[in-house]
Amino acid sequence: MFGITLEKATDIYYCSQTAAMIEDGVADLHCRSDKYLAEEVWREYQESIAK
Repeated sequence: MFGITLEKATDIYYCSQTAAMIEDGVADLHCRSDKYLAEEVWREYQESIAK
C-alpha cells in the first residue's frame, strides 16, 4: 500500500501507538477496516519522522 517492505511495515506497526491501543481494546479499533488502520499507522509514522 505504501511501497515499503513487509519487515519495515511490521516494525512501523509494532512500534505504533495505534498497535498498543488495539492491544488494549481502546475505542474498538479492532473493528476498523484494514485500510483505515494501515492509514492511521502510516499517518502516525509520518508524523514521528517529521519531528
